[in-house]
Amino acid sequence: MNQKNNYLIKNYLEQSNDLPRTAVDRVYDDLLRRIVSLELPPGSQLVRGEMCSEYKVSQTPVREALLRLEQVGLVNVKPQSGTEVSYIDVKQLEQSHFLREALEFEVVRQLTLISNEGIVSQLREIVAMQEQVSTADSEDIIMFAKLDELFHRSMFTAIGHESLYKLVRSRSGHMDRVRRLHLPSEGKIRSVLAGHTAIIDAIASGSQDKAFEAMRDHLAGTISRVRILQEEFPEYFC
Repeated sequence: MNQKNNYLIKNYLEQSNDLPRTAVDRVYDDLLRRIVSLELPPGSQLVRGEMCSEYKVSQTPVREALLRLEQVGLVNVKPQSGTEVSYIDVKQLEQSHFLREALEFEVVRQLTLISNEGIVSQLREIVAMQEQVSTADSEDIIMFAKLDELFHRSMFTAIGHESLYKLVRSRSGHMDRVRRLHLPSEGKIRSVLAGHTAIIDAIASGSQDKAFEAMRDHLAGTISRVRILQEEFPEYFC
């Protein structure tokens, strides 16, 4: 992808995201990004003193950010032996998938019932940007994943339920890491693009049955590969 397109897409993503408001938000958001992208792989030790220096904050924001990450199962805080990034928990992953599937089925159902030209146009724009970064380049994969989040978030927002998307996202850390392992697989990115296009077409048609089928097929992609990925990358799983 050329530099101009790279800049435009980054700018689009920045404008679409909520900006962190506090030091705790800033530390939490960056640690979350590093964990789900596997920059900090499972088992990584998180030393509070080092993080205070890195983020130029006191102990309190770091402690609060780690507690938030512990609540969503992404770190294990051990008072006597420090804090480490948790290993991928398949049971938690399956529970978060169940929650996401139930909510996203209802989201696409509602989208088929409303005047949806605006959201259909927005979703097609996001898919067009994903097409531009659909390469195996590591930076492009990260941007592709961010656009994937924006695609799903936009649907929740369109029906006035962005807070429910945030609930789903808060429970998606284990799935996000599995998806990060899966994205470089041959054909996975093309499959995501095809899934997004099928969802858009179903919403545009106003067919609930087609929307359910498209969303079910789309969400089943990574969850169906968990056991294979577990065998391929055993060092990431508990």
